[in-house]
Amino acid sequence: MQELLWDKLMSWNAWIRDDITLPRLRRAGYAVVGLTVGGGMGGATAVHATIDAISRALEDHPEFLLVRNLADVDTAMREGRLGLELNFQGIEPLEGNLRAVEYFHCLGIRQMGILWNADNEAGCSCTSDIDTGLTQFGRQLIAEMNRVGVVVDGSHAGYRTTMDAMAMCNAPFVFSHGNIDAIKLSYKNLKDDQIRSCAETRGVIGISGFGTYLEDLQASAESMYRQIDYVCELVGAQHAGIGLDFVSNPEPLWEKVRTNPQLWPGVEESRFFPPEEISTLKSLMEKAGYTDQDISGILGENWKRVHEEIEQRGVDSVKAVN
Repeated sequence: MQELLWDKLMSWNAWIRDDITLPRLRRAGYAVVGLTVGGGMGGATAVHATIDAISRALEDHPEFLLVRNLADVDTAMREGRLGLELNFQGIEPLEGNLRAVEYFHCLGIRQMGILWNADNEAGCSCTSDIDTGLTQFGRQLIAEMNRVGVVVDGSHAGYRTTMDAMAMCNAPFVFSHGNIDAIKLSYKNLKDDQIRSCAETRGVIGISGFGTYLEDLQASAESMYRQIDYVCELVGAQHAGIGLDFVSNPEPLWEKVRTNPQLWPGVEESRFFPPEEISTLKSLMEKAGYTDQDISGILGENWKRVHEEIEQRGVDSVKAVN
């Protein structure tokens, strides 16, 4: 069986998806990719349209499969297929209804970012000048996500909101695509105490390959390595992962950045770390003395551990109800 390679985050909405990126990932050896099918840019209707598009793609491309559980991850690895794990960046698709967490879980959503680049009923975004923290609705939301077995993702949430969320989350908390404030100062990058708090939940930080959040607009493998190494030195290799946030054709994104600067403050046009360069990143870790276990964890096994614990919590919750 191949080594587990899991990219935790890639946007896959109507204005950014294409026909070339998923085959690229599969050819590069990835077994799982997390696809954002909804969030801050639209409500439930947009999510249903995207899920319908993915369902058609699954019918036309047997080399892809929907990841609902860890058994599907194992199938993808064993059969050389690409598993598609669905997520939200922002809770707008819930439309204020906590019961919708379980509904979307039934449709295949396995991770939800509590915020995107604007405040919502759960708390404040990292784009906000003032972060008042997690709201009462946000607390109820995290409790429901924990109950159902949905991964809680703090990417794009404000500092205080994430600290409040991690303090009450009773399952591994993740930053699916984040970078390090100590290396590159940015509105979205994570401070050391956020990283430590995430590790205390047994969570994982997925390093993004978006050059504007690295200290290198060319998004080199060396810049990716420096960010991973920082997390490993601070809290241990078991808390580092990959969340590339890759875009094959970024021009539609740059157009939105130019016309909506309040959603991406200070973002510069940059290169994205290509999925094919993961082998170079792996070589850098090997040369630095990382163990095989450390590297396997960073490339995918750490995400699997998170899902294993949260999946079991969901099973236990169903058993308790029945």
